[in-house]
This record gives sequence, structure tokens and C-alpha cells, in this order.
Amino acid sequence: MELSRRGMLGGVGAALAVGAVGFAGAASVTDGDAVGDGGGPGGDAVGTGADGAGDEGGESGSVPVDPEAPFEARLLRDGDDDRSLFGASDLDRVQGVIAENDEHLVYVSLGEAGIDALQSGLADAGATDDPEGFVVSMALDGTEVRRVELDEATVSALTDEEWGGVLTLPFGQASVAESVYDSLADA
Repeated sequence: MELSRRGMLGGVGAALAVGAVGFAGAASVTDGDAVGDGGGPGGDAVGTGADGAGDEGGESGSVPVDPEAPFEARLLRDGDDDRSLFGASDLDRVQGVIAENDEHLVYVSLGEAGIDALQSGLADAGATDDPEGFVVSMALDGTEVRRVELDEATVSALTDEEWGGVLTLPFGQASVAESVYDSLADA
């Protein structure tokens, strides 16, 4: 099973002090052909299979997520309002690491409960009305690995009823992307 970039609904990169980051939602999870060319448009799988092995330019399929992985995304508002958005137990599958340009991508797919939690968390916090006041902080084992400033396009894509629950997490460093993937992949 491959997590597809086809049907991309939205996603933006927000420049932070450490570089450009992105957070994108895709509409579907498909079998087989999504990354059969080695990572989708412009990308190469660098990756890691469920056993941590992989070869550059090869194919990297999705694997189940370890629900006990120490991964969590939290919604922050102006630094003071902090609430859980989703964690590893809300995720179904993970795929990566795929090199595309200067980024190293990890795809994750939320289950139905995870989609509901993310969408209701955004709405309950007021991020659907004022997305620019929010950031999503993703941590692995208590250490922040991604910080994404939200905007209207991203929140609209994530709360669209047609969104299938697939997120693209780009990282500037392959080692960070590999750590996230290795932690989430249920070996």
C-alpha cells in the first residue's frame, strides 16, 4: 500500500529560523502505483523499509505505525494554549524517507479517529477561524522535530470532508526524517 501525493489538497512552507518547513494534506491512499517511480514527482526513495533497510532510488512502501511510538503533534496558539492534536496511536501507516529536492519526506496516514481528532481539535481551538494564530509542534520522544505555522489554505485542506487523512512531513535533514520514520514504523 502506498500513501499517495495524488489529489494533493494543500500545503505550504513556512520559513522559520532553521529553514523552510511544510505540512501538506493529500486526499487518498492507494495501492501500488503512487510511488512506483521511486518517490513520486521529482522524488527518490532513500529510504527505509520496515526493517530499516533501503536503497537510494528504490521504492519505499508504507508500513503499519507502532501505536506506542513516542510521536505527538500539539496545537499551539501564540505560545500559551497547548493541546494535543494527534499522536502515534491516531496514525495507521507511515511511508518514507523520500528525497525530493532538498527535503526528505515522510508520509503518514491518520485513521478515522485520528482525522476526527485533528479536525475537531482545529475547530475547537478556533484555528478554522484564525489559522495564522496557530502552529503545530511535532515531537519525537519529547524533542520537537517539526514546527509548522498554519495558514488558511492548510487548515481548509485539513478540514475538508474529502481529505483522506494523509499528511506529508518534509524535513531538511535526512537523519531527522529517518528518526521519525524509524520510530513510527512498526517493525
